[in-house]
Amino acid sequence: MLASSKGLQMFLLFLLVLPFIAQAEVFLPDSGGTISMVRRTGTSALETLTASTSLASCTPAGETTTRKLADGTLECRKRLQGENKQQCLLIERFSPAGNGLRWEIEVHGESAPWSTAINTRLQWARTDGLTWWTAWGDRDPGAPRGVRSGAEDETHWWNDPLVPVPFADATLFYGGRSHDQPQAFSIPIVTILDTNAACGMSLVLSPEDLLFDMRLEVNEAGTMTFARERHRISREHPVTFAMDLVMHEADWRSGLGWMAGRYPEYYDPPNPHVQEMAGCGAYSSHATDFDVERLKRMAFRVNWKASFDFPYMGMFVPPVPDETTEWIDFKKNRTSLRRMREDIRFYTTKGFHVLNYFNVTEFGNYIEYPPPARKAETDQDLWKDPNDFVYHVLGDAILKDEKRDRPYFSWEGCIAMDPGEPTYQAFLIEQAQRHIDAFPESSGICIDRMDWLRIFNPRFDDGRSWVNGKPARSLVLSWHGIIQKLAALMHSNDKVIYCNPHYRRLDLLRHIDGIYDEFGQMGHSMNLCALLALRKPIMAWTIMTPELKQAPDAYFQRHLHMGAYLTAPLPGNDHTILPSDGVDAMYFDYGPLLNALRGKRWVLKAHAVEVQGAAAKANLFSVPGGYVVPVTFGNDASQVTVVLRHLEPPTDRPTFNATAIHPGATEWEPIPATEKDGTIVLDVPLKRGCAMVKIQ
Repeated sequence: MLASSKGLQMFLLFLLVLPFIAQAEVFLPDSGGTISMVRRTGTSALETLTASTSLASCTPAGETTTRKLADGTLECRKRLQGENKQQCLLIERFSPAGNGLRWEIEVHGESAPWSTAINTRLQWARTDGLTWWTAWGDRDPGAPRGVRSGAEDETHWWNDPLVPVPFADATLFYGGRSHDQPQAFSIPIVTILDTNAACGMSLVLSPEDLLFDMRLEVNEAGTMTFARERHRISREHPVTFAMDLVMHEADWRSGLGWMAGRYPEYYDPPNPHVQEMAGCGAYSSHATDFDVERLKRMAFRVNWKASFDFPYMGMFVPPVPDETTEWIDFKKNRTSLRRMREDIRFYTTKGFHVLNYFNVTEFGNYIEYPPPARKAETDQDLWKDPNDFVYHVLGDAILKDEKRDRPYFSWEGCIAMDPGEPTYQAFLIEQAQRHIDAFPESSGICIDRMDWLRIFNPRFDDGRSWVNGKPARSLVLSWHGIIQKLAALMHSNDKVIYCNPHYRRLDLLRHIDGIYDEFGQMGHSMNLCALLALRKPIMAWTIMTPELKQAPDAYFQRHLHMGAYLTAPLPGNDHTILPSDGVDAMYFDYGPLLNALRGKRWVLKAHAVEVQGAAAKANLFSVPGGYVVPVTFGNDASQVTVVLRHLEPPTDRPTFNATAIHPGATEWEPIPATEKDGTIVLDVPLKRGCAMVKIQ
């Protein structure tokens, strides 16, 4: 339906949206695609919302048209012009969806390819009484931080990420621009709350969308903007996004819970057997005798094998003719497939799990540039030298630094690679199959170095990205291509896939079963990864930071609060914590509390857990057989009152049973609990400001 004048257009739109209002009762788009609240009480600043999508530096190039589709969806079409006369058509569709609104966007290019930021903006005329939340690394993202990786003389701060904050100026980047950047968020959601009016709303961006670079900008005046960049606006492929505006209770858990229910495949581990190996981890090449009971007391369960036994990065399982043929490994020692398998069995026969090292973005060691002369006389021998193999087999996959006209170099002289290149993809899949065949006792792989996925490869054209005024291939798209193939192979063989997500984004973890965060000693990194692991195991890197030395209880308790395991002090641990009497004692004290987290799933229902008087922190997880509640940061309090809501009662008996254990204890003790109308009130004694409560 087309409107020839503004007055007629508004009248016709009113007729169109009457049934829409009756269904939605919350949000209403106008003739220009601007959304506002429908129901208003006049008591909450939350009701002063307007929301819209625009393209940066673009102006209208004609009238907006509005029509109603057969399924009741409202569609708005706007033709826009860029500052250099580029043309595009912005199409927005709005559909009632429960107590909210489904909002879909298409951008169709009508000129030569170009790019500009595609901005979705929420604006409140008032912010009094409002707070906001997202899956951030730091809830005070505007504060300056001096965070550096691996420096033992610097403090790695931590802020509780589960606390909403008032509106203030801040810019956060989806996944972060570097591993040590606290101004980041890992899940594309923003939640706004008015606790006085007992209501909240969330804007949920679909993790199914293809996203390149995105930032979230917030200001004190009440504006929030998701800015999506580097998308190619062209005739060949429309740029598409989907979002949901959702009304819910005044708790961030409600918005995140809605998203987890809408997109469960991004939160549930594809191989549920991964929960059996949940526990503290290690990154060790050690494979000689150790005290098994000592490690069990520390909640240790899995070793990510520091695989220095491969000949070079990427050639994880070389094509030797049999299991006894030896080669010189990365540490200049002689090894073989049999010896590698024996190292794995050293753990598995003791009841532990092993993850083999894997990497899809780096290759070789001591790579030379320009390429040296070929050494191998036959193609079958190319694998024996990394320069031979990378330049004569995988050359198209080399990721080059345009400014320096050379490959990107990394650890021990390896170079960065693009896993979107078909020959390299085929090689990686072959390597994964070799893992499966050679190491049946291994539980799976852990993929390292996802930080390279931020890069765009200027040598190829993915048809979707646009960088510095020309085509490129995003390694995000390359990752989507390789991880689907790896996951199909590994999961069909009952293996798990962990990753070390330096680029911490929900959309990249669709096929991942668990997380081992190499920068988990940094508070913001552990926060970002723990929120990605709502239903998956997460292990956090642990080094002897000042916090761990000076305040070990606080360090362990922040992991309990976020449902994260630590790295256990294992002999042979590489650039992480090693055994000592003082270190071991801390792990013994908290081992039983960490063990209780096995199989945890965050309870994401409104006001599910509360500590009266905010006398301590608490979180709530469901686990097999019931629930666990880590109560932490109680300081000097000897007891606190914890209120739990929305717990599902046991099927075999009418009441719950509550027990608790404290740091340094080995036995669970009963604690008082009262239940009324679905609410459980617990009187929880604390020691060292902490208790782990078990509800069965």
